[in-house]
Amino acid sequence: MLKEFHIHFDEKQLSDLRSRIDSARLPSALKTETWDLGTDGGYLTALLNYWRRDYDWYRKEQELNQYPQFTCELDGLMIHFFHIRSSREGAKPLLLTHGWPDSFLRYAKVFPLLADYDLVVPSLPGFAFSTLPPKGFMNNAEVSELWHRLMTEVLGYKEYAASGGDMGRGVTCYLAARYPNEIKGIHLTDVGMAGDLVAAPDESLTADELAYKHKAIEWQRMEGAYINIHSTKPQSLAYALSDSPAGMAAWIVEKYHAWSDFPLLTMDDLCDCLTLYWVTNTACTSIRAYHGNSFTLPPLGKVITPTAIAAFPHDVLPVPKTWVEQNYPVIMYTEMPRGGHFTALEQPKEFSENIVRFMNEIF
Repeated sequence: MLKEFHIHFDEKQLSDLRSRIDSARLPSALKTETWDLGTDGGYLTALLNYWRRDYDWYRKEQELNQYPQFTCELDGLMIHFFHIRSSREGAKPLLLTHGWPDSFLRYAKVFPLLADYDLVVPSLPGFAFSTLPPKGFMNNAEVSELWHRLMTEVLGYKEYAASGGDMGRGVTCYLAARYPNEIKGIHLTDVGMAGDLVAAPDESLTADELAYKHKAIEWQRMEGAYINIHSTKPQSLAYALSDSPAGMAAWIVEKYHAWSDFPLLTMDDLCDCLTLYWVTNTACTSIRAYHGNSFTLPPLGKVITPTAIAAFPHDVLPVPKTWVEQNYPVIMYTEMPRGGHFTALEQPKEFSENIVRFMNEIF
């Protein structure tokens, strides 16, 4: 059963957050410290001061509540989603799926820019207002099954397009592989890591592929520790993420800094994300997806659905175009001029224009 949903964080919750920021005990840091060893102390201090004194959550809450939101129960889970119907007759449905450490907020800026389509934007299980199953985690394949039921059984669409990045890319690819008749096309803003290139002998690779392999190995060495922590011991980290807004901010914002075209993001963008995670207490449950995807994810299978790629230059480890074209039925490949991993949040106008081109290609 569908239930209308409106976001509301009461003043008691926000006052408690401000009090916790006030009482934060930050570690000592060298004055010359930068982002090299983790979140820069000077930036974090400025962000916490802004979050505590100047940030206005209710501005974002009011903006989001302009758009229709619902919850429904699927397989015992409560799933939250935006369902924004177009006023255009015969509008095509488009499913947008986010990743970590973001949320539906990744796409909020493009809601008014994609008004020609029926938008469905769910919160992944364990994120924001969507719950986890009793086992405590889900993988991308399981989420794809939920999303397909949401689109076809709950919302009644016979066919639709899907777009995603990060975990949303994984979910979108499983949808395409499992439901090629109903999924008319997929739009991806990344393709994950090309593990076969990383494992391949150097002499078998082209110059671009070899450069990618070396970069990927270095990235895993210098940047990949969070994956191991999230995958193997997420609950140990969860206590810190749930108890300290400063600690949660440091863990999450470091990824925004490393994975994005950071000057495109404002402190409001970051505080929107942090406030949503904090008040819903889902910084702890969201990372459980890494356990599911590391240990329980089945083989993807072949993607034969028409695929569009929007390659953002500041994304994590962009894969060589030749590899992408060999592994996906690419009908459209666009090298975006700016932006990183958080795509529509960083470059909403450019992302939306690319989506429009994609939708015109497949429908």
